Amino acid sequence: MHCPGTVIGYYTIMNELIAAIIAGSTVGWFAIPHCYAMCGPLHVSVCALHREKSLKALSLFNLGRIAGYTLAGFLFGAFGEFINIGPAHYCCQTGQHPLRGALLSLLFPGVMMLFIAFYAFRKKGLKAAKSSWLSKFFSGGLGKLTVGGVCTSLIPCGMLYAAFAMAVGTGSWLKGGGFMFAFVVTQTFFMQLGISLGRLVDKKWGARFEKAFPWVCLLAGVIYCVLFVLKLMPDGGTGSVPS
Repeated sequence: MHCPGTVIGYYTIMNELIAAIIAGSTVGWFAIPHCYAMCGPLHVSVCALHREKSLKALSLFNLGRIAGYTLAGFLFGAFGEFINIGPAHYCCQTGQHPLRGALLSLLFPGVMMLFIAFYAFRKKGLKAAKSSWLSKFFSGGLGKLTVGGVCTSLIPCGMLYAAFAMAVGTGSWLKGGGFMFAFVVTQTFFMQLGISLGRLVDKKWGARFEKAFPWVCLLAGVIYCVLFVLKLMPDGGTGSVPS
């Protein structure tokens, strides 16, 4: 028989994972106009270079994207987990320092979001991600095309960096992977549907997103920083770090 503590712990983990997946899907919905504008040309290039089997090529490319983003989510979530239980555990004894009870992973997305917002305000929007180096993967075989999809997780993109920062904020490798999986599956579904059926996102929505994105990042950064500060309060952190 399972002990009550184990069962409760299992349900807690599952609830937190479901919450991370819902959050990732929500961010994915929000990112659709931006991703369509930024990554749409990549999808068009894949179809143009593989006209006879464009659907298969596009599907393999997107499977690579899903795998790459999810793996990155695991890694960034693990980083968040490490900074929660690593330095805070070894530098401070329980109850003797507020950082010991704080979720340090919340500070990373807070600072990152504020930086992205500042950059976007300064540059008056987000610049298109430079992805010309990916072109060498598109003209190869289907296996090489899938690898190219994985490599899209390395594209310099403000929206992607924001999602990675949120994956760190989950404070768990599992929740980070779940968050990024839901994020990429949501926007990839509509990306592939849009490329297959025609443009589904009008340019005006992309322009509106570009104007709103810095403000959204600023708000998210403030929220993450406030949550971190609350964890420093005596009643915000109990002196123990969640596993």
